[in-house]
Amino acid sequence: MSLEELEARIRKIEDAEEIKKLMWNYTYWLDYGEFDKVIDCFTEDARLDVQTRGEPGKGEAAINYACEGRDAIRDFYNLVRHEKDRFSASHLILNPVVTVEGDKATGIFYLLEPTAIVRAMWGHGRYDMEYVRVDGEWKMSVFGFLWNFNTPYDEGWVKTPMALL
Repeated sequence: MSLEELEARIRKIEDAEEIKKLMWNYTYWLDYGEFDKVIDCFTEDARLDVQTRGEPGKGEAAINYACEGRDAIRDFYNLVRHEKDRFSASHLILNPVVTVEGDKATGIFYLLEPTAIVRAMWGHGRYDMEYVRVDGEWKMSVFGFLWNFNTPYDEGWVKTPMALL
């Protein structure tokens, strides 16, 4: 293997680690209500698409929202933001699969989220992401999230897959 090939492999590994760090920072800042830092994780023209698995209207809640651009994404987070003294969440992101190709990348992460807003809840979903390098820094360009369940702790995700708070 040539020195150039080895350097390219190391760069991909470092880029993948930077993207994982971006996701970890995003979830940390989200959990602690640092929304300006959350919004800074996105490109100016980023797209956000949050969907719910299942069939709303059959006793299941629906979280379906799509928007484009940082201002619209900020509006979304203002809709779902919480009062710090009434909220506890841990966005635990798991099983990262990051693929880097130059200044673009994709990522898949799973979410397991113990939450207490009004009551104790379990959440689970999948992030399907796209990233671009902007001025040497990785940013989210496409934010896809599919809720698999968001359920009361005491009921479990089989009885109540998507519950309202």
